[in-house]
Amino acid sequence: MPVMEMELDGPGLKRALEAAKAKLEEHIDEVNALNVFPVPDGDTGINMFLTMESAVEAMNKSEDTSAAAISASAARGALMGARGNSGVILSQILRGISKGIGDRKTFSSPDFAYALHIASDEAYKVVANPVEGTILTVIREASEAASRTAGRSVGFAHTMMSVVSRAKKTVERTPEMLPVLKEAGVVDAGAKGLYYVFEGMKNSICRKRAHRLARKSSPRVRRGKQRERVYGFDVQFILEGDSLPLEEIRDAVAACGECPLVVGDESLIRVHVHTLNPDDILDYARSKGLLGDVIVEDMDLQVREKTQREAGIVDNERRD
Repeated sequence: MPVMEMELDGPGLKRALEAAKAKLEEHIDEVNALNVFPVPDGDTGINMFLTMESAVEAMNKSEDTSAAAISASAARGALMGARGNSGVILSQILRGISKGIGDRKTFSSPDFAYALHIASDEAYKVVANPVEGTILTVIREASEAASRTAGRSVGFAHTMMSVVSRAKKTVERTPEMLPVLKEAGVVDAGAKGLYYVFEGMKNSICRKRAHRLARKSSPRVRRGKQRERVYGFDVQFILEGDSLPLEEIRDAVAACGECPLVVGDESLIRVHVHTLNPDDILDYARSKGLLGDVIVEDMDLQVREKTQREAGIVDNERRD
């Protein structure tokens, strides 16, 4: 039977987020393999893991062990280390949870349900054209499940079990909401990744042991030979400065490519975009502030490598 905890403190939240990172790490390859939307580049698993790893590293440096401090440091760490489309959205989910927890030293199940509601709002706001059947649907429906369960004055274990149960069912429904997933015969990668985040947290809160595997490495910058571009480049960076024009930058990023994500404030902004001309947006960003943590990944190369790996697996199976 799970322990009946009515309040979760900072150390408890810290253990839960560490367990979430471990669960993601355990399933990196699985989530990578599911990655077909918005670009089939096979890196959603590693991107979500690296984002969560950055969140955990930041919270472990916090000397304040209140729930407020732990959640705030994790959110900032996730923003600083966000990787890919899914990683940026995950960072905003953690930001929303932090905003929902506020300045509390400990928080209750209703507080957590409210925090997930804020997390859902933050995730939807950062996506220019929200698509259902993705990580967005999972956070929204998980927050709704948390609200229903927490309203019955139950402990954290019951609330987390409800969240995980709803997340699992939502993930299973993603192919019905997004035709490209149904055609490929898979569930959404980001949605499945968020399910594992919640499952890891549940395992910790329910006093189950989360398995930890060795970290898998991933190249930070990859470029291939110049060929006809289909997907272009995945560009990510942090921009620091004074009085950064957030809305202007958001418009500029949206104008230069697909899947634009611009999050942060007037002093620190995390940018993600898919574009055929990475130099254009990088040059623009340099004109606005100090550019850092730049990652440019060749998505056409990633897709080709994924296709080649899958073809190799099929050939080996045929030989067997």
